[in-house]
Amino acid sequence: MKTKLSSPIYATVAGFCLFAISMCLARIAYGPLIPSMINTDWVSKAEAGYLGAFNGLGYIIGCLMALWLPQITGIRLLMRSSLFLAVIGVGMCFWNLGFAWLSLGRFLSGSAAAIMVIHTTALIVRSFSEKSKEKLLGFAISGGGITIVIISLSLPYFVKNGPSDGWLLEAILTLIVALVAWPFISTAPNQRQPTKDAIKPLESRRGRLVLITGISYMLMSISILPHTLFMTDYIHRDLGLSVGDSSSLFAILGLGCAFGAIFVGMLTRLFGTRMSLFISYVLGLSAIAIVLIFDSVIIVASSSFLIGMSFFGAAALSSIRTLEIVGLSRHAHFWGFMALGWGLGIGGGSYAMSLLLSLGFNYIDLFKTAQVIIIISLGLILFSWWRYSDVEDFDAIKK
Repeated sequence: MKTKLSSPIYATVAGFCLFAISMCLARIAYGPLIPSMINTDWVSKAEAGYLGAFNGLGYIIGCLMALWLPQITGIRLLMRSSLFLAVIGVGMCFWNLGFAWLSLGRFLSGSAAAIMVIHTTALIVRSFSEKSKEKLLGFAISGGGITIVIISLSLPYFVKNGPSDGWLLEAILTLIVALVAWPFISTAPNQRQPTKDAIKPLESRRGRLVLITGISYMLMSISILPHTLFMTDYIHRDLGLSVGDSSSLFAILGLGCAFGAIFVGMLTRLFGTRMSLFISYVLGLSAIAIVLIFDSVIIVASSSFLIGMSFFGAAALSSIRTLEIVGLSRHAHFWGFMALGWGLGIGGGSYAMSLLLSLGFNYIDLFKTAQVIIIISLGLILFSWWRYSDVEDFDAIKK
């Protein structure tokens, strides 16, 4: 039984399901539901953004839990708890019992997502051979993007009478994929993990390099918010598309995410991690520029494909780049803190953009803000490339 649970095929399927929850169902699958929630007076435009902020706050708390609770509970109990919280959090949003209730649901799902994001990769790669690891991991990560596509194309048929049926669809899908992944969690370590005191100190130049990479990654999380949180309502409210059609267009972002997750390995083999990371940020910059330059629905919607590629590419490549800088033994520790930075960016950025909306700013102003932020982020990537070009990769990941 243990061997079957640890097989590469089941590990890939379980990883697909865990990423489907952590990157889509518990997080950005909320985006296509925003126009319907606003039109049926569940929330205002600003409150829709604040719900995103509560999800980001939950993500921050989840990152902290993922970093320190394994020292007490072990990975197995923590991962099982996160699956349970994800199902509860998404399911709560089926009932409109007020803004506080919806905020709690978004908070719980965000907490669960962070735990899965930090620990899923390390958990599933133990079942992969070196030869198949890159391909199987790419397919597992694509679970987030493919699920976005499924959700976006299905929701128009469920939100005709309001967002409740849409939330029910997402809750049922969350439950199904959680049940598929649940047996695989038993392969996770049950013993308590080593404390941070066991991690060897990192030399100062590597420490500064990973810090700059982490800050750039955090800024990237803010710059994608207009696309992932407000794009569907922008297309519906400012460009005149119906609720159903604008929700369907969110599938374009999912296709970009799935494409980015699968082909990031090919990009890395061709150009190396540093150049590939730079390309990912340039794609994000281009996606936002398209929204600012054009007002055609088709062209603006197509920018979501680029932001999806940029989003998933930056996540995977930042993790790989961190591994190159700090080495395998320190990766989970430093990557956990970078995921925490991402959560801080999501939470703080969602709150700030919602505040701007409540003060009378328009959606297009949020895209302008995002453009400035991603330019700063790209500048940091270029600075780190120039300033720390002499920092070599750890031997543990050289082939």
